[in-house]
Amino acid sequence: QITAPYLHIGAITIMVLLSWPVALHAIRADKKVVQVIIVGPYLAILLFLFLIPLGMYSPCIREMGTLGPKPALIGHRGAPMLAPENTEMSFQKTIEHGGDGLETDVTISYDGVPFLMHDSTLRRTTNIKEVYPNDTAQNAALFSWDTLQELNAGTWFLKDKPFSCMGSLSRADQNQAMNQSIYKLSNFLRLADSQNKLVIFDLYRPPEKHPYRNSWINRTLEVILDEAGIRPHLVLWLENDMRSFVQSVAPGFQQTMGSKAPVEDLLMDNIVKLNLAYTEMSSEDIR
Repeated sequence: QITAPYLHIGAITIMVLLSWPVALHAIRADKKVVQVIIVGPYLAILLFLFLIPLGMYSPCIREMGTLGPKPALIGHRGAPMLAPENTEMSFQKTIEHGGDGLETDVTISYDGVPFLMHDSTLRRTTNIKEVYPNDTAQNAALFSWDTLQELNAGTWFLKDKPFSCMGSLSRADQNQAMNQSIYKLSNFLRLADSQNKLVIFDLYRPPEKHPYRNSWINRTLEVILDEAGIRPHLVLWLENDMRSFVQSVAPGFQQTMGSKAPVEDLLMDNIVKLNLAYTEMSSEDIR
C-alpha cells in the first residue's frame, strides 16, 4: 500500500523510455509479423499497467456508507502555532478554526485555584524571570493565584517563536498575544461550554506539602461541577486516580483512558474513549 504507487509510476516511466527503441525496431522490421511480435507485447504490457490500478485495494477507497465517522479535531493546548499555548487566545483560535474540542493541562495554585499550565515551572511560558527572578525554578503549583495573575503569558510567544513553521501574525493578533495572562480552569470550561466544545485535560497532582496535595481531584471536581457549570457530557475525564469516585459524583463525564488495556478492563471502568498516541499503536489497534 505504501510502495505500490511508486512501483507503478516507475514501471510506466520505464515503458515510456522503451517506446523509442521499440518503435525504432518495429519500423526497421521488414515483415509485419515481426512488427506485431515487437509492438504487440509492448502495448499489452502498457495497457496492463494503465488498467492495474482499477484492481488494486486501497484503504482510502471505501464503498458508500462504510466510512467511519470523521475524526474529532482537538486543539492541543489550543492553537499553539497561532497564539500562546494554554491561553484564552489560543483556545479562541481553535474555536475559530472549527476545532471539535480543547485539550489542556491543569495545575492547582497554592490557594486552591486550578489554572492552565503545561510545565512544572513558569519559566518557559511567562515573564517570571522579570517579575520574580529568584523564583524561576519554583513549582508552578506553589504560587498563589494573586501572584500568578501578575504574570504575562504571551510575550514569550512573540519573542521565542516556538514553531519554525509559524505564519506571520497580524498586528491585532500580536497585540492580543502580548496581553495574555494565565488562564483559570473555570473560565476555560465556561468558554468550552458556551461553544459546545469537548474538553480533555491532564491533571497534575500538586507537590509534597501543598495544601491540596491529597484533595486535588475533589477541588478540580468542585470547579467543574459547581463553579464552571459545564455540561457533563462535554468533559472527557482522563485522570485514572479515584476514577470510581469521579463516576459516582459525575456520572455524565465521558470516561477516557490514556493507555491501552484489555477490552474487559475498559468495559469494567466504563471507558468510552481512548486517548492514545498513534506512534505507539499498531495498524490493528487503530482499526
